[in-house]
Amino acid sequence: MTRLRKEDIISIVEKLPAYETELVRKTGLSLKEIAIRSLEDRGQKIRTVAGAHMAAVVPISWGQGIIEGFAQGVKGILTHIGANAFVTRESDVAGLAEAVEKGADIAFLADDNRFIALNFPLRRVVDNAEATAQGYVSALEAMAGNLSGLQVLVIGGAGRVGWNAVLALEKRGARPAVFDPNQNRMESLAKGHEITIERNLEEALSRYSLLFDASPAADIIQARHIKPETFIAAPGIPLGLSQEAYLLARERLIHDVLEIGVATMWVHACCV
Repeated sequence: MTRLRKEDIISIVEKLPAYETELVRKTGLSLKEIAIRSLEDRGQKIRTVAGAHMAAVVPISWGQGIIEGFAQGVKGILTHIGANAFVTRESDVAGLAEAVEKGADIAFLADDNRFIALNFPLRRVVDNAEATAQGYVSALEAMAGNLSGLQVLVIGGAGRVGWNAVLALEKRGARPAVFDPNQNRMESLAKGHEITIERNLEEALSRYSLLFDASPAADIIQARHIKPETFIAAPGIPLGLSQEAYLLARERLIHDVLEIGVATMWVHACCV
């Protein structure tokens, strides 16, 4: 996963009400509703079972260490969507033990390589990359009104979030196109899928109006690429739009640091 910085998440909890208002304005759905929508036909089930779970957020010090505010941000998002959540006092193995001892049945934990939710009773692992992709595709569909039969350009399609977005788009009947600098990996992943592989990002951006930006590159989407009908789901960190492009597309843009990914992890971990 992309390593976040303290400044990326320090005010995430305080901004949640404003973020929610913006999300509803753009998509017609709340954060929790977007996450539930990603479950498709299992959505109604999650409404009845989610409140029965307790989640523990376990700080992990391995690798580059704990990001200040990360665990509190995750807990704040979970609480915002109605989960019963707490941050363990201890970290690492001691924190995981504390989670179980205090009755949590779902644990959220992240290191330099993965961010996951563990459902202990169901022995289920929900990965943030997959959940983020599915949540953002759900948000893009709600914002655009429909994706069935429509072309969507996935930038960074060979990455974990990007490829999971391709799979989620296929399930919704969209026609994914992908660009990734790693063309060999992209071609390998695309075998067996009806996917258009784009070789030139600049040229591709001039032709697509529905964009899923899973790239970690900044300023790859410029003002000249933004059309009145452009809709963008952008889970990539940092945001790939230039300042001019952002000003043109901001009312048709979904982008956050943790919110959609964490909310979707929660409902996927809870579903039965």
